[in-house]
Amino acid sequence: MSTYLVAIVIGHFDYIQGITPDGIQVRVYTQVGKTDQGRFALDVALKSLNLYKDYFAVPYPLPKLDMVAIPDFASGAMENYGLVTYRETALLYDEKLSSASNKQNRKI
Repeated sequence: MSTYLVAIVIGHFDYIQGITPDGIQVRVYTQVGKTDQGRFALDVALKSLNLYKDYFAVPYPLPKLDMVAIPDFASGAMENYGLVTYRETALLYDEKLSSASNKQNRKI
């Protein structure tokens, strides 16, 4: 692994988590009080890891995948080794306030 791919995130976050059928732990970290907006991202990530494994015949190589929603993050997202940081608006989805097109544009 290149040192360019190392990332550490420090802050006050809540998280929700799930586990794929292969035992990979997937977490979505959000600002405190916004975990409900991360449920769609978690659901898609869990399904996607399994789909990609079957489609490409290559298993995900890590024991975990963390996705972190960061307010005012400069870019849309940054892929690191086992940790993907996102602009909050690129990852979170509010069932009550977001449009259907907003849901389609989640960048997981």
